[in-house]
Amino acid sequence: MAPRPLTDAAVLKQLKTVGEKIAGTVSGKERLALLRRQAQLGDQRDAAADKARKAKQ
Repeated sequence: MAPRPLTDAAVLKQLKTVGEKIAGTVSGKERLALLRRQAQLGDQRDAAADKARKAKQ
């Protein structure tokens, strides 16, 4: 079963947290994993914004 999509607020909160961790002293594989997670969250945020925009039309 696929995980449920995050709410907009949860995505923004996680993006902030991941960004703070990346700005810290992480490196190597952990940094790459955080960057991947940041990209996934950004995609979810963008998809939600597109969906909301299309719903208004």
